[in-house]
Amino acid sequence: MDDFLSFTPVPAVASPCINICRMTGNVCEGCGRTLGEIAEWSAATDTRRQQILDRVARDTAA
Repeated sequence: MDDFLSFTPVPAVASPCINICRMTGNVCEGCGRTLGEIAEWSAATDTRRQQILDRVARDTAA
């Protein structure tokens, strides 16, 4: 198991999850992601993850 962990890269873009997982409509109150974005997060590239975070930042600033 230790060998597996040593070869698993840490994502450059960390999850915005803060363990407040309540949905208002289609958006999580804690992290601001949609259900679709949450579902795709684990398989998303760092580029896609950054796109999601950028969208969350735009929407929360508005």
